[in-house]
Amino acid sequence: MLRLARLVLLLLPAAALGQDYYGHHDQTILSSDARPSKSIAIVGAGSGGLAILKTLLDLPPDVREGWDMVLYDQRHDVGGLWLPDPPGPLPRPPELPESPVYPLLHTNTPHPTMTYPNFTYPPLTPLFPSHEYVQQYHRDYAEHYGLLPHIRLFHRVAAANWVGDAESGKWDIEVHELDPEAPRGEPLRVLKRSFDHLIVANGHNHYPHIPQWNGTEGWLANTPPGTPKRELMHSIYYRRPEKYTNRSVIIVGAGASGRDAALQVGKTARVAYQSLTPKNEPTPGANVIPKPRISHFTNTSVVFEDGTSLDDVDSLILGTGYEFRIPFLSPPHSSILAVDPDTTYNSTTAPTLISNLRYIFPLYRHIFSLSPGLPPTALSFVGLPVLVANCPSDIAQSLFLAHALANSSVLPSRSEMLQDLVSREATLRSEGLDPYYVGHRLISPSETDHDYQDSLVEYLKDVGALPHDGRKFVEEWRRLGRTESRLLGRAWERMVRLGQEREWLEGVETEDQWADLMTRLAEWQRAYEEKHGVPAEQFVSYE
Repeated sequence: MLRLARLVLLLLPAAALGQDYYGHHDQTILSSDARPSKSIAIVGAGSGGLAILKTLLDLPPDVREGWDMVLYDQRHDVGGLWLPDPPGPLPRPPELPESPVYPLLHTNTPHPTMTYPNFTYPPLTPLFPSHEYVQQYHRDYAEHYGLLPHIRLFHRVAAANWVGDAESGKWDIEVHELDPEAPRGEPLRVLKRSFDHLIVANGHNHYPHIPQWNGTEGWLANTPPGTPKRELMHSIYYRRPEKYTNRSVIIVGAGASGRDAALQVGKTARVAYQSLTPKNEPTPGANVIPKPRISHFTNTSVVFEDGTSLDDVDSLILGTGYEFRIPFLSPPHSSILAVDPDTTYNSTTAPTLISNLRYIFPLYRHIFSLSPGLPPTALSFVGLPVLVANCPSDIAQSLFLAHALANSSVLPSRSEMLQDLVSREATLRSEGLDPYYVGHRLISPSETDHDYQDSLVEYLKDVGALPHDGRKFVEEWRRLGRTESRLLGRAWERMVRLGQEREWLEGVETEDQWADLMTRLAEWQRAYEEKHGVPAEQFVSYE
């Protein structure tokens, strides 16, 4: 039930009217008469944190009058995972790098499909840019929209505790101000502040998932004489393929990092293998030998599930993904988020928010905590969905969240939100998917990344917060660019080989021009492949 009768419509100032709802947009804030000041803490200055900060600042000034919004990030600049580690040697396990970025990293989908709406990459940007371009894009976005005064870099949120109940309360948040010269050392100051709302937007590519196999310690301890010291490391530590020259390497996994490692290390290793689940295939264009999943290790060999083994392996690179952990919400720092990979709770029985390392639940629309002890808008998340175009997805989530913070009556009742979540999980099960394993990955035919974004914005239209303008949030050209990303990747490779990048990119600046470029490029490559066949891929999309 939308409860519109209790809502008062406040229109944007006239200067904002007529512009689309991706930036300064035609939006109606559904608000009660009383508009108390709010304090909002945001954690993380990656794509999600910047999106929600900008969207909150886009609210009409009279709606957010007196609001105090602060974004904390422990690193030296904005950009999240796209910001590389500072110069110097990488930390060694168990200490983690600040970022999984490696020098050869580039985007795996065309950048126009990944942008914040109405904010394009600069002219002449490669269609599949390296990480340096992406980090600078986020920096440019923060500068262009005046976000930096609200951002506190070198500030790490250490603990966040809710003092209150399911109806009202405050967050007590402990923040450590880090020493820019030694950010891993003792903090310069410990700050304690109270906030009304906490928004977590610190990403999900920091805490590596490392499978456990029997025998790894014995294998690592028995390097044969005259060979490189054996190693088993997660891809978060991977940087350059040259390290593996003349080595025998197993790359575990076929996700983004596994595929990149296969393409890069396969060119330098003496021999490279790719260990895959039954449903996966070797990375196209990679010089690797496919192997099944690893069963266990002996002192001399790596043994696979089909009974075969390899006794000449020097290194394993684990492209095995990341775990959903938020230390400042979990014991010993807080009791808000329980972490239990073997939990038997589900979304209806959970006594608190729970992470099984793949899935944080119960959450409404991957955004709002439905923990029994918190009001639904007290704790929210931006950027949890996986396998999405982050910037536009983060804006769609931020629009939903910003309106809910302006007035919580925008949201359905707690029981209705919980039923929506239970229905989603039931739909996944009916499609043969385990919602507690799939987690926040939008891989279901009933919940694609674009449909998810559209559904959030359509809901706001249905409650009267945004105008029914007959348009979808996700433009058709974004859908096309994502669908055709592998074709466009092959086109870009051919363009680079022909030295035609500038010829194609010259004069392309606006969203419409980037969309037209992708259309022309896809047609160009499709015609070539109809005549010459599909070439072996060196570029890979990780859709």
